Amino acid sequence: MSDMTSDNIPSGAPIPSGPEAQVNQSLAELHQLTRQGLVVSDDPIVPGIWLSLDPESATQGSYTTAPGMLLSVSFHTETPGRWQALHLGLGGIDLRDRHVLGFVLRSDAPQTVTFRACLRSGEEGGFTDHFFPRHIVSFEETSVHVDLLQIGRSPDLAREAPWRHLILFFKPQSLDVTLRDMRVFVL
Repeated sequence: MSDMTSDNIPSGAPIPSGPEAQVNQSLAELHQLTRQGLVVSDDPIVPGIWLSLDPESATQGSYTTAPGMLLSVSFHTETPGRWQALHLGLGGIDLRDRHVLGFVLRSDAPQTVTFRACLRSGEEGGFTDHFFPRHIVSFEETSVHVDLLQIGRSPDLAREAPWRHLILFFKPQSLDVTLRDMRVFVL
């Protein structure tokens, strides 16, 4: 699948009642919120959605939300850390008898920005990360990115986990990016 330019992922589309309903409900709530703030690592913007910064970095961040967009984030990095990320809590999505877990993201940025998406699954004593195969690229013009993990092609991906996060890992550097809309799907 390739990135394509588009004006819309349909806003107000019905929220699925499947295993992805929890995260899509949080995204819908964020889509309607008006708020500005400083990035405080692991402090939820809405239940189930938060930003995190490597505490060893010298990074400051701010965010804005407004109806019609999800989140605009600005990071100013003096000393890069290992990560700066947006976490979406997925609960304990059960991937048994599922074929794919994916997402659709509409975004833009004043200067081209690339970042990665990851599925993090909790396990005893920690977690495992499975990165989606494609880099996300946000351009000056709003574009759509679609990506998915093929569960059957990932034998080391736990089918059951006590918790999961979909994480957008931004490069640990100064950047600005606006996430216009996002949906998660499990088939």
